[in-house]
Amino acid sequence: MADLAHDASGPASSEPAGIALQQANRPASSDKEKLRVFISYSRDDLDFADQLADALNACGFKCLIDRHGISGGEDWKRRLGNLVTEADTVVFVLSPSSARSPICDWEVEEAARLNKRILPIVCRPLESVKPPPRLQKLDYSFFYKEPKVSGSGFGNGLAKLIAALNTDFDWLREHTRYLQRAIEWDTGGRPANRLLSGDDIAEAKAWVARRPKGAPEPTALQLDFIRASEEEAAARLSEQRKQLDAMAAAQAEREKALHDREEALKQAADAQLQAADAQRRRARIRNIGLVAVSGLAAVAVLFAWTANQQRQQADELLARGMWVILSQPEMKSKPTKEVFALLQAGADYGNALSMGMLGSLYADGAGVEKDYAKAREWYEKAAAKDRVLAALAMNNLGVLYENGQGVPQDFVKAREWYEKAAAKDYAPAMHNLGMLYDNGQGLVQDYAKAREWFEKAADKGDVYAKTALEQLPIHEAKATGRYPEALRLQEAFAAKTEADETKRDGKPGEETAEQLSQITWYALFAREFPKALAVADRAHALFPDHLLIESNRAHALMFTEHAVEGKALYLAYKGKSIKGSKLWERAIADDFAKFQKAGLTHPMMADIEKELGISR
Repeated sequence: MADLAHDASGPASSEPAGIALQQANRPASSDKEKLRVFISYSRDDLDFADQLADALNACGFKCLIDRHGISGGEDWKRRLGNLVTEADTVVFVLSPSSARSPICDWEVEEAARLNKRILPIVCRPLESVKPPPRLQKLDYSFFYKEPKVSGSGFGNGLAKLIAALNTDFDWLREHTRYLQRAIEWDTGGRPANRLLSGDDIAEAKAWVARRPKGAPEPTALQLDFIRASEEEAAARLSEQRKQLDAMAAAQAEREKALHDREEALKQAADAQLQAADAQRRRARIRNIGLVAVSGLAAVAVLFAWTANQQRQQADELLARGMWVILSQPEMKSKPTKEVFALLQAGADYGNALSMGMLGSLYADGAGVEKDYAKAREWYEKAAAKDRVLAALAMNNLGVLYENGQGVPQDFVKAREWYEKAAAKDYAPAMHNLGMLYDNGQGLVQDYAKAREWFEKAADKGDVYAKTALEQLPIHEAKATGRYPEALRLQEAFAAKTEADETKRDGKPGEETAEQLSQITWYALFAREFPKALAVADRAHALFPDHLLIESNRAHALMFTEHAVEGKALYLAYKGKSIKGSKLWERAIADDFAKFQKAGLTHPMMADIEKELGISR
């Protein structure tokens, strides 16, 4: 340990650890996110890492910690790299095991490559093992009682770590945000529509300029991103100036033509006046004067219109764009470049409705490449800009967080946005809140609360909430182990859905297929396996390649001992997305866990998990 003594030379806290913790645990401002901390550790130190994560979470930080094992052939670098990228600070748990670990060393190098702040802590004596080279010159916090270091131990070490984490908090959060934006821009081929615009560019440049002493440098990619944003904005401004110059030149031409016409009229009048008497000459002059004044007045009005055009342009463009979209239903799924340009122009001039519409286009991939990060950006701007549109934008932000689209899946964040929108009497957000309570996502499962929110949404005319109310007894029956009752209720609901869809469309289709697949799901729990397979086959025939339907059909094949066909179906969709952003293999693992919780097992499950690369 003698080689580490100089690294702990930083002054110990003059306050008792309890006081430092109390101050660090103060409530965060509502408009700031928590500092995200990635904990790098060896599997041998998992218990310590869990304790550290619990302590930091309790003190107002958000810990990112990977608890998955590293299996052969797994793309672990991508998984861990994403966590390092999302983090504002990396805490490296130093021990003999982590100092020897090539994976931990890779995490240190990746953090250094991204210019992340690294805070090393020592959880147990290193003995004769040397830390990774990049950590050897940094200060350490000792979380065990080290005789050679005053103020060591878990409490004092935690207090010192928290003080370090709270240093340069805001600047580091922005470092992470700009890094993520820059990576999205770079991996997407550096398109102009992912760059910063307007005041965001000035804010980014100011962020670079106010880098605190000791904080990590902005990365080269971040600087390229900001510089490219500035160049694109300058190019756009130059193009706008060219358009204005062209308009001014055209106006000058019109003014000259009007002037030439007036001169011609005046010359003709003069020629006629020479042959007329004085009275007629005076009358003609007066009339010509009136014509000239009227012409000049028209020019003045045209100049005033040109000067005011920029202020009115956003509203005019928005009105035209909205008219095109709403009057032509086919434009909703594939709007033209003109419509997109109109909405972009409206958003650039600060129109909140344009911002929200742009967010929807990016989220749906309608007329543009799907880009959830860009959708989130426009939703956030719309939510902050206009209180009338805020509820719609807030709800859409909740959808992004619930599905993990462009952001890490976070049901708590989704609930927060839904609650904000529901507080503004937005019915779809009330329905979405009910679904979170129904599924127990981001909160404790509570069917009474789910019913309360569904009823509020239904009272405001939300048709999906009315459907959810009909399905709620089915979910309650399954949750309490009354599987035959849940199956009976689901069969009745599916029959009603099929009758409604057939009456409307002339035949059953996707809606019926989805409800038949739910019959399969409940039939499995009721141990009615032949019925499960028969219904699954009919759902597949109505709507092939629907991943939710196919997953339940695979389960039915397994439990009816169709091993070869079932295994082929399980492996057919490996790597595909299901249920929003969840991978097929993760969804299958979750289904298996639900089966096992209900006492429903099959020897084939372990083989399928191995084939899909699922580790528990």
